[in-house]
Amino acid sequence: MPIYLDISHPNRMVVAVIQGTVTVDDIVGAAQQFVATGAWPYRKIIDVSTGVSNVDAKALEALATLARSSAKDVPRGPTAFVVNPERSDIVEQFAKMTEGDRPVKTFKSIHAARKWLDDNTKR
Repeated sequence: MPIYLDISHPNRMVVAVIQGTVTVDDIVGAAQQFVATGAWPYRKIIDVSTGVSNVDAKALEALATLARSSAKDVPRGPTAFVVNPERSDIVEQFAKMTEGDRPVKTFKSIHAARKWLDDNTKR
C-alpha cells in the first residue's frame, strides 16, 4: 500500500505519507486503520506532496461520506495536509468538502503543518 502510517498513541498523532500512486481502495484502507486503532480523534498530518492519485470528485464525496460514517460517534481530530502546490487541487477540494467535520488546512511544508497542529490543538 502506498500509504505509510505512523500512529503515535502517546502523542495522539498520526503521520501518513503517500508515495507513488494511491487508489480509492488505499485511502479506504488507511481510514479503516484509523478506526481499528482508535486514531480518529488524533491530530493528523497527511503528506500527499509526492503521491499521485486518479481520485475524482465523485470518489471524493464517497470518501467524505465514509469518513463521516466511520467516525459517527467519535470526534475527528484536526487534519493538516502537506501538498505540492502545483497539483493540490484534489486535496484542496477534499479539505473544503470536509472542513465542517473537523479543523483542516493545507500546507506546503510538514513543519508548517506541525506548527499549526501544535498551535491549534488542545491535548
